[in-house]
Amino acid sequence: LDEELEKNIEIEQGMALVTGSTGSGKSTLLAAIIRNIAEDPECNRKIITYESPIEFVYDEVNVKSAVISQSEIPHHLPSFADGVRNALRRKPKLILVGESRDPETISAVIEAALTGHPVYTTLHSNGVTDAMRRMINTFPAEERNSRALDIIETTKIIIWQKLVPNNEGKRTALREYLILNDHIRNELINTATDKIASKTRDLLNKYGNPISKEAKKYFDQGVINERTYDSIMKFSNMQDLDHG
Repeated sequence: LDEELEKNIEIEQGMALVTGSTGSGKSTLLAAIIRNIAEDPECNRKIITYESPIEFVYDEVNVKSAVISQSEIPHHLPSFADGVRNALRRKPKLILVGESRDPETISAVIEAALTGHPVYTTLHSNGVTDAMRRMINTFPAEERNSRALDIIETTKIIIWQKLVPNNEGKRTALREYLILNDHIRNELINTATDKIASKTRDLLNKYGNPISKEAKKYFDQGVINERTYDSIMKFSNMQDLDHG
């Protein structure tokens, strides 16, 4: 993780959203975040996860003051939404929700975040802007205005991850992200709901770490080749046009 992302990845309350396509390493990134938090000797957190399936266990993690409880959906509970409601009764200090893919789950995640819990979750998307659009558009049209405000209010950081081939014949994770500080949150709150996606794109390019910036960094470092870099830049330009 780069320095700014690492500094903001651990949240005290609200929602942290890790997005990407299937196989982009979302679960691996989340597991690394949870491990890093749990290994802090001063952590003192009850961490509850709801996953489908459970991909990583923490039996060998050097945990001194944290407690980690993992549940599998639907083996232990019928749905992710049921998992969040279950978590709130157990007084956690961190909740991980494997995937927010329907209005019921997103509503439950928002409720947990609004009541002061830090919630980490994933979403399938094609970028930070697309993640914001998908979250809002999951809800019926008549609910979108109020839900958009809740999403903006609770979201602390959105990370979009993409795995690309590197020059060593392996894969490297490129991460686009936007940290929603008070200024960015106010900008979005004062934007019409149907314009939030395009506003998010503007804010990402101005204040965040767009995928174009990330790709240039790795290209300049010799990690990725020109073909991969050009492909990412073409994709980024299309995103700008789509949300311009």
